[in-house]
Amino acid sequence: MELGKTSILGLLEDVDFFKGFLDVEIEDLMEAAEWSRAATGERIITEGELDLYMYVLVQGSVKVVFNDKVVAVLQTGDTFGEFGLMGGRRTAHVVASSDCLLVRFNAEHLNLLPLPLQIKLLKKILFTLFARLQKVNRRVWWEMPTQWR
Repeated sequence: MELGKTSILGLLEDVDFFKGFLDVEIEDLMEAAEWSRAATGERIITEGELDLYMYVLVQGSVKVVFNDKVVAVLQTGDTFGEFGLMGGRRTAHVVASSDCLLVRFNAEHLNLLPLPLQIKLLKKILFTLFARLQKVNRRVWWEMPTQWR
């Protein structure tokens, strides 16, 4: 997908995941990134597969499906597939709920970035995963029988 620097920065300025990165850092990240589109209903990630990608949803929405049950709906600015960067097998399907514009990162390409930018990106990913874990923990806590809380 061919986009100019100005249009890329314009697209990404409203995407939460990229908040806190300088324009020059986003430009470096985009050198390591791949752009793609997914049509409504298209499977982006298949459970059980092995790959080295994580995704940032630039436009659109997706469903995360585990055991034929929708366990999450993600919107513009959300990320998914982070464990792929570590070489782990996919634990769920991710399916486009609407037409999507995605940027994906491959672990091997990210390793070529300057170390300070790698660290900044990994911290952003960790904070994203921590926030997701806290959300799940709160849900589990409130679903527990009262005597166990």
